[in-house]
Amino acid sequence: MKLRAFILLILIILVSSTVFAATIDGSIYDIELNELSNVVVEINTTPKQSFVSKNGVYSFDVPVGEYTITAKHEQGTAEERIRVNDEGKYNIDLILFPDFSEDVALLNESDLKIETFEQPGQKNYSLYYLFGFIIVMIILIAVIFNFKKKLEKKLKQEIKEIKNIKKEENLEKDLKELVAFIKKEGGRTTQKDIRTNFPQSEAKISLMVSELEHKGKIKKIKKGRGNIITLR
Repeated sequence: MKLRAFILLILIILVSSTVFAATIDGSIYDIELNELSNVVVEINTTPKQSFVSKNGVYSFDVPVGEYTITAKHEQGTAEERIRVNDEGKYNIDLILFPDFSEDVALLNESDLKIETFEQPGQKNYSLYYLFGFIIVMIILIAVIFNFKKKLEKKLKQEIKEIKNIKKEENLEKDLKELVAFIKKEGGRTTQKDIRTNFPQSEAKISLMVSELEHKGKIKKIKKGRGNIITLR
């Protein structure tokens, strides 16, 4: 009986780990790269997931598959398609653009009447005017769509640069705190003590130590299985 319960527990864990294979998350911006709050974000999983982002970020747990993420706000809308091939973390930032679809729909639904003043022996030019108007509208929509795509690409690049700058600023702050800690310890400590006193992951601590060593701020001495860190 205990063996059956244990096998059932293992199966539940395996099924739950395969159902939600990946996490999709990101930030939500307007076209001026301000983070937006109170944005309705949806993803077309089965069943559909939807929630209101209060702090300008969102996150969904999804299985492998292809999805469309949509975001709606009074300042605009966004739509991103993503293919999840494997487990892991996928970062997709959403940029909300003003929604022109309602304006186009109103234009299409409006009663556009071109009165004709055809006189005997004269050509009727109303159809030419209509075709010309339609062509102009098609060109205008294409220009807006192309401009939106180019602007979106540019804004995403700017978001990437901003995030890199923030990472560097955070790293510099952490490095200063680490140097201050080593000074407080008399200019000598161990990497194990650093991990104990700093909330960062082991990988982040190793990166910080390597960065300070590269800058000539500290010296790392290998001793047994650990490292002794001293200020230069």
